[in-house]
Amino acid sequence: MSSPVQQTAPSGTLSAPPRNYGVFVVFIAIIGAFSSLVNDMYLPTIPDMMREFHTTPSMTQMGLSMAMAGMGLGSVLWGSASDRYGRKPVLLVSLVIFAVATAVSLFSRNIVFFIVCRLFQGLGAGGAMVLSTSIPADVYMGRQLAKLMAIVGAINGIAPALGPVVGGFMADWVGWRGIFVLLLVIGVGMTFWTTRYNETLPPSRRLKVKSMADYLRAYKSLFVNGRFMLYVVIKAVAIGLLYAYISSAPFIIQDHYHFSSIDFGLIFGGNALCMGVGSTLALRFRVMKQGMVVGCVGMFVFACAEAVVMWIDAPFLYYEIFAAPMLLFSGMIFSTANTLSMEEGRAEAGTASAILSVVKYVFAAVVSPLVGLGNMLHSAAIAFVVVTLIALVLAWFAWRLAPLADMVRK
Repeated sequence: MSSPVQQTAPSGTLSAPPRNYGVFVVFIAIIGAFSSLVNDMYLPTIPDMMREFHTTPSMTQMGLSMAMAGMGLGSVLWGSASDRYGRKPVLLVSLVIFAVATAVSLFSRNIVFFIVCRLFQGLGAGGAMVLSTSIPADVYMGRQLAKLMAIVGAINGIAPALGPVVGGFMADWVGWRGIFVLLLVIGVGMTFWTTRYNETLPPSRRLKVKSMADYLRAYKSLFVNGRFMLYVVIKAVAIGLLYAYISSAPFIIQDHYHFSSIDFGLIFGGNALCMGVGSTLALRFRVMKQGMVVGCVGMFVFACAEAVVMWIDAPFLYYEIFAAPMLLFSGMIFSTANTLSMEEGRAEAGTASAILSVVKYVFAAVVSPLVGLGNMLHSAAIAFVVVTLIALVLAWFAWRLAPLADMVRK
């Protein structure tokens, strides 16, 4: 007896590739960068926002956590909806929600109102994030998909690099509200750009569902896929490290090492570029899973070194020497684990992308507030070691349980 959740076309069927590959890559890179836009651009203003709203570092970091929780919730909502209704209408609705929430946040007078706005901002951004992986899976597969994801990953390395730099200058010039005005302009601009794109999931390939139970069956089929979930969790753990760094870096670099918000933007931007480099280097491996495992090992080694530096409160130079390669190896995990998981979940790309997004952002939302507890240097050091150790253990399972020839370069 066939399941009511089914594709009306073979799961391997692909839509026609876009006419202009370069423009398509830029479009996917921008919607994929919404996580960076939502969080990284306003990072330099976090200490100032803490003082403006008369609150604590942990409460201020809740703005990051709630945005990530919103992105996780949005991923579940928009991913499944896009499998049923198509990618374009779902992306448009999510972008409108993002723009409205960003506009409303400009009127925040206390931290609680701002945090609520951040939840809805993340909810809208979640649609862009989840569709940035499901749309490419509609038109590419295998090494072509891996190449596109690596290129997008490298471009996305520019977003977290430029975000804090732009945010640092704007913070000194017009404050955090000016940054959110820029985010509003980006959201509105991407909404109009989306209206010009063709649908990549035609009605013949959409999921046919009759009830909520059918949606749950689609999720269940992916949750019981061991290799899919292994790749998903490995990426989620790497994201956890990234957000442990993102949550702690503004306080460590600006408050502890006494750099300005502009200096912080430049430092953070350089480290973010390292992630883009790592994403590109991952394609050098003949077997993609090898790149993922090497990324996990390298990330663990340099995270431990970084933890020692923070624990003994060494000079800033040592802090930066180990932070850059730590993030480079995490970039290798982002591109490889992302591609491997989407290959496993190709039949329900939207739902697979939703699971990928929600797991990683739930993990990030849990890790981020923890680095604000007690001594920031010590709590961040502990988070770095614990998170990367988990990634190392999972990488060992991936190496042992999944075939080596997952994705062999032709």
